[in-house]
Amino acid sequence: MGRLLAVTSGKGGAGKSSVSVHLASALSLMSNKVLIVDLDAGMRCLDIMLGVSDVMIFDLNDVLKGAKTIEEAAINVPSSDGNLFFIGAPLKGKIVPEELSSFVSTAAERFDFVILDFPAGAVDELYSALPRYAEMLVVCNADAVSLRDAAIQGADLKELQFMSVRLILNRVSFDNMRRGINANIDEVIDSSGIRLMGVVPQSMDVYMSCCSGQALNKKSRAAKAFLRIAKRVMGYDIPLTSYKKI
Repeated sequence: MGRLLAVTSGKGGAGKSSVSVHLASALSLMSNKVLIVDLDAGMRCLDIMLGVSDVMIFDLNDVLKGAKTIEEAAINVPSSDGNLFFIGAPLKGKIVPEELSSFVSTAAERFDFVILDFPAGAVDELYSALPRYAEMLVVCNADAVSLRDAAIQGADLKELQFMSVRLILNRVSFDNMRRGINANIDEVIDSSGIRLMGVVPQSMDVYMSCCSGQALNKKSRAAKAFLRIAKRVMGYDIPLTSYKKI
């Protein structure tokens, strides 16, 4: 049985979708068979970020309604090493939680990791479709508004009794932290009330990758950050202590 990773955020603009894409890519580069699924019906964007919008024919609702199998709908992402697959959100229509529940169970049997990119904000009816062993990854930035929303999101997910709720701090300017403009790492953890999984630095490389649909430069700081997060997800002991020096 594969693992379900649900990537969420309390507000739009935190970079949740870019985290989903690059975490999926990092896991696939470690020889895992990974499926990434866009759940933002009507507002999909992962197909552009992954560079597959021109070849995308089927979407998630084709699978949920039984018109296509997962294998028929999933696109093998060309910028990966052959281990990354993608199913896009429908442009029209609504994702039915009961149908999504059946889908994630089947997908988890066929992939090592299934990464679900949720719409921003509270979507409890979609969360209800997930088994409580799904691992919830809350994405936020270090500004006060994003941290408040992350705290609310984290509390909601814990109330829904998900066994694992972790935080990914994204688009971090270490200079802003040092200058006191943004919260530092300890303040982020205290404010959000969520255990930290990883920190991704602010990076033009991420922006360019998402615009072009090309993979991150493996030597970039952002790529190395996503690799560290992927290793932690897989159980490697990768310490977070270095961030305490900021």
